[in-house]
Amino acid sequence: MSLRDDKRRWTMREVQAAALDLFEAKGFDAVSVEAIAAAAGVSAPTVYRHFGTKERIIVWDDYDPDLLDAIARQATRLPPLAAVEAGLIEALAKVYQADARRVLRRARLMLGTPALRLANAPVIAELRSELGAVLALSYAALTEERADLLAAIIIVALETAINRWIATGGKSSLQAHFRNAFADLRSVILTEGVLA
Repeated sequence: MSLRDDKRRWTMREVQAAALDLFEAKGFDAVSVEAIAAAAGVSAPTVYRHFGTKERIIVWDDYDPDLLDAIARQATRLPPLAAVEAGLIEALAKVYQADARRVLRRARLMLGTPALRLANAPVIAELRSELGAVLALSYAALTEERADLLAAIIIVALETAINRWIATGGKSSLQAHFRNAFADLRSVILTEGVLA
């Protein structure tokens, strides 16, 4: 990552932190981009340049590339479902140690705010597509269609785990909820060879 990219990421995280504070205190609809910019110590055009919309301030995260890389690494030694679980836990371990509270705050806000759920839908769709591509490239036995189906199922399992984590108020680890969701997933789908 270049110094410029690092500075951009730092600015985006600062803006997101300010937005979380304001949204939790006043509600999503009551807070303007200008108020977020002032709280973060940047200009409103800077916020728009980095995020585009108020919703994207909360929807944005910088974890997906690391997650996909970790899954691709695990795919060299494990079957698909196991590779996704192991890659997810590996990538999450770094994030969770440094950022669990911010992740929980974002997840709570998204779950409770229809505009944020709507804004997050394309992000989830893109993650599904990218995960399907990683699976299709990693496993010769998976056609693109089957890889996409498996990616969709996994995304639902991830959303389930996050919702369970929110319901516990983050008292137990997100990793534990992911492990439980994957155990539940294995119990309800056929795991003949390619999905095991």
